[in-house]
Amino acid sequence: MGKTFTLQIDGTDYEIEQQGKAVLVNGKRFEPEVAGATVMIGDTKLNIEVGADQVHIDGIAHLYSTTGLDESAAGVSPATIHPAAGDGALAAIMPGLIIKVPVSVGDAVSAGDVIVVLEAMKMENEICTPTDGTVKELWVKPGDIVEQNQRLALIE
Repeated sequence: MGKTFTLQIDGTDYEIEQQGKAVLVNGKRFEPEVAGATVMIGDTKLNIEVGADQVHIDGIAHLYSTTGLDESAAGVSPATIHPAAGDGALAAIMPGLIIKVPVSVGDAVSAGDVIVVLEAMKMENEICTPTDGTVKELWVKPGDIVEQNQRLALIE
């Protein structure tokens, strides 16, 4: 039996057990491949950055907490959100409806600021900027329907 702990993300509890390179999540086995902030689970590629109380998965912030895990041993580091599309561009992590764009071209933004709110599967997902910078381009507006990986905004 490996290291076990409870992970709560956005109010939902997950029982986690580490077994060598494999991870059991609520009893289901996964064998993720990790390279820096990129995690591959089967054919799914995720960009994950962990902070003190938030985890950013492909640029979307989620509150989390753990029970039964030694944080220092887990390698938790300050959050740095990576843009999904690269080159300062933020992309949609799933298809959905743009419901809010709280910034404008030319606005100064700080790491973690919400750039776009995307509604998908009846949930609002905040797409945040990974770095301090300026909004150079916005390619969407409220009411737009977007596809997965579609570029949303450019932060420089």
